[in-house]
Amino acid sequence: MEGCCGGSLLSQLSSLLLLFQLPAGSSAEEFMVIGPSEPIVAVLGADITLPCLVSPAMDVENMELWWFPSKFSGAVLIYQNQREQTEEQLAEYRGQTSLVKDFLTQGEAAVRIHHVQAFDNRLYTCFFQMRIFYEEASVELKVAGVQYSDSTLSHILSGIFNRNSAGQNGAV
Repeated sequence: MEGCCGGSLLSQLSSLLLLFQLPAGSSAEEFMVIGPSEPIVAVLGADITLPCLVSPAMDVENMELWWFPSKFSGAVLIYQNQREQTEEQLAEYRGQTSLVKDFLTQGEAAVRIHHVQAFDNRLYTCFFQMRIFYEEASVELKVAGVQYSDSTLSHILSGIFNRNSAGQNGAV
């Protein structure tokens, strides 16, 4: 009888040991992604940084990092395999963004948008993934100083007046 039960106990113990030796996927890899609590304000034409960080702080160099507009239509920046990727990047951001890598080992990453344009004024999502676990946070960018030049403004007003006068002529 000892041989029967001893084998079963040994099998249970070895299964239990295996369980403890497996990487603790959920607890070892879990993190939160935190974005700024207030909108980032940028001046039209300036460079701006959209930061995100993980908590608890950990090295994010080997993570997959994405920044994209909150309504996903393509990526502003993609970082995979320790390199910036451009295949799925939105055309308007190619050559206009870069990853700030200074603090990746401390859990901080940021995308720098060069020469901010009016269309950059939006809500972004930063997405961090390690293996199968991922988290995301929002970063809002407000672009200040969106102004029209005198020639652009007169062109716009001219178009408005031309449409209005055409409508009046057609009604007569």
